[in-house]
Formats: sequence, C-alpha cells, structure tokens
Amino acid sequence: MSRTAITPQEMRAKEQAAFDAGVSSLLLMETAARRAYEVLRGLLTPGETVLFLCGPGNNGGDGLAIARMWKLDGGDSRIVMPLPPRTPDAQTNLGYAQALGIPVQIGMEPVLPAGRVLVDALFGTGFGGAVAAEEPLGRLMAACAAGRKVILAVDVPSGMDALTGAVRGVCIPATHTVTFQWAKQGLLLTRQKDLVGELTVADIGLTGAQGLRYTQPQDLCLPRRSRSAHKGDCGRVVLHCGSEGMAGAAVMAARAALRAGSGLVTVVTPRTVLPVVQTAVPCAMARAAEDDPQVRCDARLFGCGMAETEENRQRLVCLHDESIPEVWDAGALNLLAAAPMVLGKKAVITPHAGEAARLLDWPLAQVLDDPLSAADALRQRYGCHVALKSATTVLASPDKVWGLNTVGSPALAKGGSGDALAGILVSLLGQGMPIEKALEQACLWHGLAGCLAGERYGIRGAMTDEVIDSLAMAERKYTEKDK
Repeated sequence: MSRTAITPQEMRAKEQAAFDAGVSSLLLMETAARRAYEVLRGLLTPGETVLFLCGPGNNGGDGLAIARMWKLDGGDSRIVMPLPPRTPDAQTNLGYAQALGIPVQIGMEPVLPAGRVLVDALFGTGFGGAVAAEEPLGRLMAACAAGRKVILAVDVPSGMDALTGAVRGVCIPATHTVTFQWAKQGLLLTRQKDLVGELTVADIGLTGAQGLRYTQPQDLCLPRRSRSAHKGDCGRVVLHCGSEGMAGAAVMAARAALRAGSGLVTVVTPRTVLPVVQTAVPCAMARAAEDDPQVRCDARLFGCGMAETEENRQRLVCLHDESIPEVWDAGALNLLAAAPMVLGKKAVITPHAGEAARLLDWPLAQVLDDPLSAADALRQRYGCHVALKSATTVLASPDKVWGLNTVGSPALAKGGSGDALAGILVSLLGQGMPIEKALEQACLWHGLAGCLAGERYGIRGAMTDEVIDSLAMAERKYTEKDK
C-alpha cells in the first residue's frame, strides 16, 4: 500500500477538522505522545536519565507528556524549556509533569544532566526560520545534543523546515524521528537525511489526507509471468544509446532492461560501438545507428551515453513517436534542452538536478532547493511524465506532481546508476505496465537493488553492474510471491 506525504499546512487542517468534529485537542496530544513514547521506550534501558528539550508550543506539550510517561514507567525524566509554555495543552502537561516532581528548568542557560538520550520537542512542523549558532537558543540546542547517543525528534528535527527539508541554521541531529499520521514532505525531501535518522510514521487516528504518494520496500509489485510465456510476450524494447567513450552507458541500460524482464532488447548504437555492446551484452541484439534502422518495439529509450551532436538531435526528432512509451535520459535530455519540444503523454524524462536545470534554464540551486516546483515546471514545459532523480526522486505525470521515491542507498552514487534506472523503466513499459505504475516500480526496484548491492559490496565499492545483478535478489526478497 502506498504511503502519503503531506505539508504542515495540510496537517494543521486535518487536526482542525478533528477538533471541529469534537475530538479534544488534549486527547489528540496525549495520543501523539503515547505513540512517540512507544518508539522511545524501545530505545531505553530501565530507569535511565532522559533529557527532554521542550518548546513553548504544542510540540513542547508532546515532549512534556512523553516525559511524564517515562517518569511513570520508573524512568528519570529531566525537562529543559527555553521559554514557558504558551498553549493551553502545553501548560496542562507542564502542570502534570510538575505534579509528579519532574525537574523543570526554564531559561536559556540551564544546567544539563548527563545521559545518553535526548527527546527533541523544541520546534514542530510550523518552524520555517533559522536559529544561528551564536544565539542563546542555538547554543542551548548544541549543548543539549552534545554527546547524546540517542536523539528522538518529535514530529521533525528542530531546525529543519517540515515543508521543504531546508536547514538554514542550527539543527538538532536526530538518530530517530517519529512523525504523526503522515510523513511531512520536508522529512523526505531534505538534502540532509542524516539529520532525520530512522523515520517512524505513527498512527494517531486521523484520516483522509490527499498528498504525495511514496513507497516502501514491501510495495514492490512486478508483473506476473505466465508459465507459457515466450520472448515475444515479454516486451520488445529498443535502446538508442552509446557513443565512443560512452559504450558502458548503453551496456548498463541494456543489461538492466534484460534483468528487469524484457523479452527482446535491441541496442541501436554507432557502428564503432557495436562490438563492445555485442560482447558485453550477448543476450541483446545490436544495430548500427548509421543505418537508421526502424525496429518494431513496445517501448524505446533514448540517450544513455548518446553523443550530443546535431545529427543525433535530428535523429531524435525523426524517431520520436507519441504513440508508444519513450524514456528520455542523459544525452537525449541535453539535446532536448537545446531545442525544447512537447514530448506527449507517453514519454518520460528522467533528469538529475543538473539536467533539470538545463531543461528549465534555472539555476542549479533553485532545482535543488525546490524539486517539487522543478518537477512541476518540467511536466508543464515538456507535456510528459517526469522522474526528477535525487536521493528522493520526485515523480510527476503530465497533469500533476504525484509521488516520491525515498528508497535508495549511497551505493547508487556512481556513474551508470541512471542508465540502469532507464533500462529498468523502459523494460517495465515494454512489458505493458501503465506509465505511472512503471515509474513508481522502476524507481523502487532500482533503489532496493542499490540497498542490497550496498550491503553485499559496500556503499563505496558497489558497481552499477552489481546493482543490476541485485535486481533479482530484490525481486525474490520483496515481491508478494515470496512474502
């Protein structure tokens, strides 16, 4: 089942709807605190000291309630509040904590207890500013985090923008983050994922959000294959890829397409590259691009390792066919950026941030800072589906941005990873999978293979061909048949 990521504004609207329906705000806070405490309890040893850094708002109220729960379970809770609570529910929970005799220090310069665990309940999802390191609050945040082995962030690490994931000043680095009901977009989009740590989405009883879909490993769902299937049933794909010095890109894309299940793969590449492709991928057919072959296919891929020449640009324009699924990657994207055209509803572009900046004529920093807007602009300009690749890949159809892929590994930070993804994607399209589903599943499958390759070969040493070979392992491990 797909998951949903929402904005802080959408979360506030859902909470308000619950209040309007008669749900007590204090009860909802208690429920959230209980779910967060369940995560915290699994990280603690009996009786140990836990420091709770609580802000003046309702995020701080959650932290105060969690401190009470740990105290009632026989633990040693210590509370630090830079400012007194300002919301009624936070004030109520402070009163409960004080009634139990939990030490509470209010102010910017408290005496901090020793201990390995911090609960960060300072800022919630409404935070969107910056705390400078030299400010008293910045110094307090750094002091509270210093030396702690376990840091549980409540809803979002303090200092991170829950909408965009931006960190503009001091941010408390979480080892674990528990957020409520739905993931907040910033937790998934942030370029500083190490600050989020292990993310848990806790159910607090709200319903009905319409946000961005994202997947988890168990969502891998690949086409079932008939026991009587033959190669003609399993998709014919053509890859217009490769050039002198970039033959490996064509090889990786072709190997990925075959590993992903294509029955027939044909690589169209410059004549000088043909021997490399036929030697490296003997299960694929190969033809010379100079012969301008017309190969019957169910889907095609343009661009992996393609030379960015005027001749190739003209070839792309001639070959482009809005009636069949197409994947545009790498060199084809740079040629498209130089001469933009609408690709149509069966095409998919798969740019990384640099390619997206060229396609949009935007500064690179703008794409990196706001990938959702970049993906939205790409789908509008080119009239096609989009996979804007990064540690979190943004997925869009011609009419909207709809999804995120968060599954992956630093093992994918290597040349050839994009070629592998393109090969997987064109293979699934050639096998008849609907385009949105193919986008979602290709990114997920690729990410899972990266995780498994990283585990086996190391996140530094894993090679792209080992990622491709790990597709089979990911299929066995995660598809429904093997659950």
